[in-house]
Amino acid sequence: MKNLLKFLFLGIFLCSVIGLTLTACEEADDCSLTGRPSPRFSFVDKGTPKDTAFDTLTVVALNTIQGDSVILNKLTGASYAALPLSYVNTKTAMIFEYSNGLRDTLWITHTNIEHFLSMDCGITMYHQIDKVEHTKIQIDSIVIINSRVDINEKENIRVYY
Repeated sequence: MKNLLKFLFLGIFLCSVIGLTLTACEEADDCSLTGRPSPRFSFVDKGTPKDTAFDTLTVVALNTIQGDSVILNKLTGASYAALPLSYVNTKTAMIFEYSNGLRDTLWITHTNIEHFLSMDCGITMYHQIDKVEHTKIQIDSIVIINSRVDINEKENIRVYY
């Protein structure tokens, strides 16, 4: 009878441990799926309601912690791109360099919103786009379509040429 109680107790203990382990594994976040939320820019020809593609587009982020940084290098056939905003500043400046040598500069004013993912993944940064200013070398106009930048991967900014 004593041995039966020991086995019963051991069995209940093992089932509890295995159950907790399986539950913990099911709830574990895959941090790589969340990535870094970046606004999605769509590039549209003003004359037609369809997306337009560039021969080549390079985007340089200005005044980053490490100086100016190329964040998109010679992208071809682009009708959209996801370009990161600053985590530490509330204004991000970018230069769009086109294949014909012309350049446009964008200044995006945004609010940074810390978002807790999990104990394992930590914190990521969402953004609220407040205003977009730009030069008019090749860009005709810019419209904020969805001001909230999070992990939904929706169109945020539409650039008309």
